[in-house]
Amino acid sequence: MSPGDILTVKISSINSEGEGLARIGDEAFVLFVPGALPGETVSCRVTRLSKKYASARVLEILSHSPSRITPKCPQYGDCGGCQLQHANYETQIEIKRTILTDALKRIGHIEPPGGVICEPSPERWGYRNKTTLPVRGVGKAGKNALSCGYYERRTHNVVSFWKCAVLRPSLEKIIPIAIDAIAGAGFKGYNEAKKTGDIRHFAARTGSCGEVLTGIVASREFSARESGKLKNAVQRLCQEYSELAGAVLNVKTDTDNFIWGPVFKPLGGARFVEQRFGALRFNVDISSFFQVNSAQTEVMFNYVKKHIKASSTSRLLELYSGVGSLTSFLAGAAEKVDAVEEWRPAARQLRENMLINSIENVEIHSDSAEKFLESGRHASAGAYDTIVLDPPRTGCDERVTSRILQISPRDIIYVSCDPATLARDISRLVAGGYSLESVAAFDMFPQTAHVESVTVMSRE
Repeated sequence: MSPGDILTVKISSINSEGEGLARIGDEAFVLFVPGALPGETVSCRVTRLSKKYASARVLEILSHSPSRITPKCPQYGDCGGCQLQHANYETQIEIKRTILTDALKRIGHIEPPGGVICEPSPERWGYRNKTTLPVRGVGKAGKNALSCGYYERRTHNVVSFWKCAVLRPSLEKIIPIAIDAIAGAGFKGYNEAKKTGDIRHFAARTGSCGEVLTGIVASREFSARESGKLKNAVQRLCQEYSELAGAVLNVKTDTDNFIWGPVFKPLGGARFVEQRFGALRFNVDISSFFQVNSAQTEVMFNYVKKHIKASSTSRLLELYSGVGSLTSFLAGAAEKVDAVEEWRPAARQLRENMLINSIENVEIHSDSAEKFLESGRHASAGAYDTIVLDPPRTGCDERVTSRILQISPRDIIYVSCDPATLARDISRLVAGGYSLESVAAFDMFPQTAHVESVTVMSRE
């Protein structure tokens, strides 16, 4: 087999990236085929070859799965933002349930008790309340123009933003307007290879009432004149478009993959948008983590709260608290909550959001989970009845799971956005004396292969 070869293969399953999977030859060599569904026979061209696997692009679907539908987005297949628009929703739910189950078995060597359920999303399109897009320059013949969009699958080639069917309509409307205004003010897009250009990323998030907050990530400090031009552009947009609540400038000079730098400067209008869950209200800035599917988030948080109430928790520790959205639900189910958040802008909003909602039984710790747990009094045996953790996609540092085992809480509830790191982390906890009570998946990202989940564990 070589790159460029044309093969006819039968798709047997789907991997965690939403790619069809075929096995070739006696040694069952693995071939990944994006856009193909289990049960389909496809003609495909090999695009990449390694010792362990190959990737291929579909040329023709020779036998169609009954689950196949026509994708809604005209950029689907080029844009890497969604992976499953070609599958009907019932199939998407089954794929996600399978992805989570397989990760637990294959990586964690854990059999989920009673199997894994997957809760469908209340909204399947137009649900996403935030996005962050890389910005590139596309100027020709002396004209300055900017383009932003999502990356092509497995590349850093940007597919120019046109429309996005999973974004809230107010975001879909504002993004191209704002990008044109930034270009009109004379700013250039970032060249990732040369490390040149002015604007690296553009972010936008909407509140519960449809108001939009935007963030412009610059590659360098701007002069007073440049900042003035950007502020004028923002103020004009705020006057012309009622949806635009405000904008902030972030300066990111490091060349690592983290989007945000440490410096935030207001450009005009609001610095926060408001998110609501029933009577609960939260101020959220452009950089802090907040679940992108608000309706499904409320379903998932109520699921967590139900388990906290059922266990009669008095002392609860929450790690990776963000701006306090889940914290507020936990505070209504436990007598006392210690909430730990490392990202300082989020920790400040966490404190403000507890005040906004008149929540008085939460103590806030602006620290990393590792450092917090390494302070003696917090890691003593029996310090907490229940520990709730919602780490980033990379999961927990091994020091965190080790300290949790030291504390030995009665219950652990792990909220995860990555099945592989979840399986790794809970296998450590199971080895330390915990058993799984339940595993539930929540479709937080319809049309994609991403899986959010809640795992409930109890000390044996």
